Amino acid sequence: MKQVTITVDAGAELGALDRIWRSFGYDEINWTYTPIGQEIFRQIRQLPDGPYWIRNHNAFTSGDRISRPAWGSTNCYTEGQDGKVHYDWSINDRVYDTFLENGCKPMVELGFMPHDLSSHPEVGPEESWRYPPRDYDRWQELNFKFAQHLIDRYGKEEVRTWYFAPWNEPDISYFKWKPDENLNDPEQQRQRDEEFFKLYDYAGAGLLAADDKLCFGGPELAGRLDFLERFLTHCHDGINYVTGERGTRLDFISLHCKGTGIRRKGWRRVLHKLKEIIFSDYDGSEVKKGYVPNPDFDLIARRAFLQYYSVIRKFPGFENLPLIGNEWDIDVGTTLGTRNSPDFVFRNNSYYPTFVIRAMKELLDLKRSYGLNIQLVTQWAFYFYGKPCFAGHRAIFDPMGIRKPLFNGFEMLARLGGIRLAAATDDQETDIAPGESVGQRKHYRPRNEKEAEKIPETQQVKPYPRVDALAAREGNEIQIIVWNQVCNQYATGSRSVQVLIKGLEGWSRARLTHYRIDEQHSNAHSVWQRLGCPDWPTQAQIASMKKQERLEKYAPDVELEVVKGIVELAFELPVHSVSMLILRKES
Repeated sequence: MKQVTITVDAGAELGALDRIWRSFGYDEINWTYTPIGQEIFRQIRQLPDGPYWIRNHNAFTSGDRISRPAWGSTNCYTEGQDGKVHYDWSINDRVYDTFLENGCKPMVELGFMPHDLSSHPEVGPEESWRYPPRDYDRWQELNFKFAQHLIDRYGKEEVRTWYFAPWNEPDISYFKWKPDENLNDPEQQRQRDEEFFKLYDYAGAGLLAADDKLCFGGPELAGRLDFLERFLTHCHDGINYVTGERGTRLDFISLHCKGTGIRRKGWRRVLHKLKEIIFSDYDGSEVKKGYVPNPDFDLIARRAFLQYYSVIRKFPGFENLPLIGNEWDIDVGTTLGTRNSPDFVFRNNSYYPTFVIRAMKELLDLKRSYGLNIQLVTQWAFYFYGKPCFAGHRAIFDPMGIRKPLFNGFEMLARLGGIRLAAATDDQETDIAPGESVGQRKHYRPRNEKEAEKIPETQQVKPYPRVDALAAREGNEIQIIVWNQVCNQYATGSRSVQVLIKGLEGWSRARLTHYRIDEQHSNAHSVWQRLGCPDWPTQAQIASMKKQERLEKYAPDVELEVVKGIVELAFELPVHSVSMLILRKES
């Protein structure tokens, strides 16, 4: 393949760089204040572009206050035998104290239902959290007391910078109307959705009674467009369940997207379906093995937001609301790992940070092109306590507290300056071939125009250049992130890249710093592989991995001559790799 040229114009400013990537999230709220959790937050604090917004499940969930994968609890609400309510915010305080001490801000999810308040406690605490309250006045009071406590502890001005939304993904099984609901029945589906709208209204009434300038929204959507339209209809001109008036407060719209996920194959798929039929309590864990299709980059970078916006723009006044993709992930199934499918290895290596960085560039372009008010995009990734080393979970740190390449990708993004610069690629090679499919739904790039006419636009995968860039500046420093990626995670090879930086009139000399994330640099996972992939590494082995866990230079710094306002650079860039070039003006 021929050499690719990236051209950056240091004099062509595109305005402020929107730092939409500054958000992480995770289910296991109690892991926030473990020793490794605390260290992760200290490293988040060191990122130079904070604050970062952190979202958790289980702020209200009942339990033993110990997290396990996909679970956590605060036990903040209990009722005595006399029916009196007792509030205990001690776990919530530990969580939010950790966030704020490390320069982060909460994105608060108001859920799930406390066991003592659930309308269906008979199903047990492992399931009662899914249901609406048995007493809506107490649900409203819970949200009021919670908000008032936060204001008392952290101050009104601080809490006004947070986001609040009831529940998580109420359009799927995270929210249930009744134990025997039949969602194939349209009327039951409608009643179930209405029950959530009622829960939303009462949560908002309680929260905003503490301070009507708090930021309240939703619906934290998994993906059902029909649910989104019903929800927006309710907020726009439906009857509020508390006030009896038309319309309900909506300060932002929160949405989710997943780029791929595990698919069972052969006998495992058949066995899974049989066990679902025979055993009512079967959770599928025994046979969650299979393959993971290559991630659908275009879904993450373009199609999902456009699908959602096609609904949002139907509602006057909502089309400019902030959009928050507060689970906007490369895949679904964070608790699964390489033991479930070796294909999840992309979560450990340089594929993942490269994918995320280029997705952020495309989302920024989407925001500019369509006028979408994308505020934040959350990576649902933290760490997994007690799991084997590099077990392949979706995470920014390994279970041993080792930084994964993904976090180094965020450090690259964090080092970008405040002004975005024009950057262009001449790469004619694309990341996906005609006819190639991606994602769980196997959407694909049309082979030709005739085929494209037969496929809905929302299912057509758009190709992107393999080699491209995102550039910014801060004063007399230029930052350029350059990547090389295709959809196929097992692809190999490299590209010769030339970077031409123009618009440097007034510069005579410059110092170049070149950082790299690939399989040899900034990559503790590669060290782990060289050590023989130990599940439970020794302290010496952990120390070896930590030596290469941080963002590393590809080469020593060099001084360059600036000729007629231009600097030219050249290097090889392996597939699924990313370089960051920092050019500083020398006096």
